[in-house]
Amino acid sequence: MMRGVFCFRNDLRLHDNAALEHALKECDQLFLVYAFEDRYWLVKNPTRISIHRTKFILQSLECLQRQISGLGGILHFIHGNLEDALPKFMKEMGAECCFLSEENAFEEKSTERKLSQRVPVRLEYSRTLIHLNDLPFDLENLPETFSKFRKLVEKNWFIRSCIESPVQLFSDSNPSSTIPNLNNFGYQNKSKLGSKDYYLFRGGVSAGQHRVKEWIWEKRCISIYKKTRNYLSGSDFSSRFSPWLSNGCLSPREIYWEIKDYETKHGANESTYWLVFELLWRDFFHFFARLHGSKIFQPQGIHPERKSLTEPPNAEELFKDWKMGTTVNSFINANMNELRMTGWMSNRGRQNVASFLINDLGLEWRRGAQWFEEQLIDYDPCSNYGNWLYLSGFGNDPREKRYFNIKKQSEHYDPEGNYTREWTSSTLPVPD
Repeated sequence: MMRGVFCFRNDLRLHDNAALEHALKECDQLFLVYAFEDRYWLVKNPTRISIHRTKFILQSLECLQRQISGLGGILHFIHGNLEDALPKFMKEMGAECCFLSEENAFEEKSTERKLSQRVPVRLEYSRTLIHLNDLPFDLENLPETFSKFRKLVEKNWFIRSCIESPVQLFSDSNPSSTIPNLNNFGYQNKSKLGSKDYYLFRGGVSAGQHRVKEWIWEKRCISIYKKTRNYLSGSDFSSRFSPWLSNGCLSPREIYWEIKDYETKHGANESTYWLVFELLWRDFFHFFARLHGSKIFQPQGIHPERKSLTEPPNAEELFKDWKMGTTVNSFINANMNELRMTGWMSNRGRQNVASFLINDLGLEWRRGAQWFEEQLIDYDPCSNYGNWLYLSGFGNDPREKRYFNIKKQSEHYDPEGNYTREWTSSTLPVPD
């Protein structure tokens, strides 16, 4: 009789979950668990997970727990770093093997290696749109630029079908676990934005799939996405799928096949393609992170030959102004206020504030990347650090820097100043 443990990480779903499917096939009894790892949840000053992302993850776990319970199973919660907490849990349950969805980022890969030294580990890959084994080249030959990568994979690419959710899960005689709340992590559950928070992200598969249905099918926003994608305000100019993607409530393949179905029924155009294009960017950064490991967290990234930055003497003060939205530039302040107060910022905003930090303030890019890591609901180490490296000139851009003229950007994308006024108003609440 094979007893196993399946541990959820950034795959908080039952559907299209290859590792879970494998575990259910292999095991006569399977225990389901989620670990609140110390390296993420107990780090303070600065924290690694803001209140916004904490709330989203807890909501996602609540949704997952309901789904598991509805299929006759139990989701257990443990605390401690995976390589220590999971072997202990396995011993308590009499489990012989653990199953995980394989990750790409360096820290997560390190955890997998440490865990495999303690207990038998089975990994299944499903993190990207294109499966790692379906790339038309070896990972070591990953093209240096996204354009080359896209052209190679689009020549004759293969996207796997989605995996159905299980119809039943193993019963478990152990008592059910209680999900921690915001107070357990030092946060108070109170909303301050009210009507200004025009799009409330809610974690979980149900909310993510509702967003897909609403944005793609009901409102057909995908048909004009190429036109709206650089807007700053509103709820529908962007798909906003990324928080559910980064936490694994939605899978990239799931979104891809929804787009393909929509194109069959309503026609394909530049806009429907553009969302696939952005899924490919996400893939590129995931493969990039997997290939380069810890280099993506180093000051000079994958270009140690390029000149490193010397920060100004008042770097700490400049960085504080940047992250708190109190710089001399109101357009930058607006974007940073929105991030701090909601955990979200548009793609256009992210590029502008990154350029401003690097080029106008003369600060090291990692300051910004680490602040984004803490604040963003849709934080993903591969995309976050990949994008920051790209803009800093230490990543996949042949140019040594990408500079955005903030004055021209604000005039073009916020010509009436409505977005800037909305997020720099003197009536905005001061967050905790």
